[in-house]
Amino acid sequence: MPASRSSRRADMAAQPTCFHEADPRLALWRRAGVEGLGTFALVLAATGSGIAAARVFAAQPGMILPVTAVAIAAALVGLIVALGSVSGGHYNPLITLLQWLGRERSGVCTIAYVAAQLVGGTLGGAAAAALWGGPNGSTGGLGWHGVGGELVASAGLMLVVFGCMRSGRTDTGPFAVGAWLVSDIIATPTAAYANPAVVFGALVTNGPLHLATGSAVPYLLGEALGALVAFGLIHTFFRAGSAA
Repeated sequence: MPASRSSRRADMAAQPTCFHEADPRLALWRRAGVEGLGTFALVLAATGSGIAAARVFAAQPGMILPVTAVAIAAALVGLIVALGSVSGGHYNPLITLLQWLGRERSGVCTIAYVAAQLVGGTLGGAAAAALWGGPNGSTGGLGWHGVGGELVASAGLMLVVFGCMRSGRTDTGPFAVGAWLVSDIIATPTAAYANPAVVFGALVTNGPLHLATGSAVPYLLGEALGALVAFGLIHTFFRAGSAA
């Protein structure tokens, strides 16, 4: 008989793994609050570093993307290491939703996490715009031409996240995700937003990461499709609930 959702979550809690909180009995408002705070800090660092790089390298625009990629990855690694034991360190609704689809997280927790992440991301983008000011300096994304880029970027990121999660190597996850993200940002035409919370923040920020409203839906669609592709691959190649 298949394991129940509650028993599978208990198994995941008993086996230390990346991107799961150390103590799932901790009050939900605390765990969701950390997800909101971490997402706020991540999007603030991502959008703020983009604005800073655009100003510093105004005469060398080719430097903006790699500098921003390193800044975003470094911020994410630091935030996962610092706060991940409380909430799991997702800072990305795609991770939370795939855990829910995999019966590793309850529906109530998923709703709380995703809401906190989206609010945190929006506030992070707005904070960067308020701190730096000035015009957005961006074309606002690729519109529907960005669906494929976000699909590939999100699928790759989720493969790394859930591959680390299944590997049982709890200390490697933040660094593997950060390393992949540098490549993901540089290699994809959309610069790998790969996170609905970042899209929400990009709508209200300035600088290279700013998105026009016409790009938001295509990017979110690509991210959702990419996450589902990764979900299928992970469950094909990894035995559920076990280390590699």
